Amino acid sequence: MMKKGFTLIEIVATLLLVALLAVSAVVSMLPMAQGLMQIRDNAGAAQKARLAMARISWEFTTISAVVSSGPHTLTYDFLVPAGAWYVTRRHTLSWSGTPGDPLLLEGVPLTDDVADFALAIFDAPGPATNWVVAVVLQSQVGSHAFSNNVVPRNILP
Repeated sequence: MMKKGFTLIEIVATLLLVALLAVSAVVSMLPMAQGLMQIRDNAGAAQKARLAMARISWEFTTISAVVSSGPHTLTYDFLVPAGAWYVTRRHTLSWSGTPGDPLLLEGVPLTDDVADFALAIFDAPGPATNWVVAVVLQSQVGSHAFSNNVVPRNILP
C-alpha cells in the first residue's frame, strides 16, 4: 500500500525555494524604493528653494534703498502699501555661510538646508541708471541651484 502526501524533506525544500524567491524580490525592489525616496526629497528641496527665490525676487523689486550688503547678507528698505500711501520698512536677508544652515529673512527661516547663497549688487548696463541684485541660491539636498537678477524699481538714480 502506498501512502499519499509529501515528505518532510520535500516540504522543507519547497519552503526554502519560496523564501529564496521572496528575499531576491525584496532585494531587487530596495534600490527602486530608495530612488523614489530620493526623488521625493529632491522635489521637496527644489520646491522650497523656488518659493524662497520667488519671495526674494518679489521683495527685491520693491527695494527703495540698500542700507548694507555683503556676500551673504543684504539689509534694505522697501515700500509697503498703506492705504493711498506707501510706508518704508527695513528687512535683512542673511545666511551664516555654513552649509546646511537656513536662509533667514528677519530671523525667520525662508528655506533650510542651504548649500550656498550669494548676493551681488551692480549697475545694469545701458543708458538708464539701474541697479541689479544678483541672487544665487543652492540647496544642499539634490544640489539644486537657482539664480535670478532683480532690478529694483523704486531706487532713484
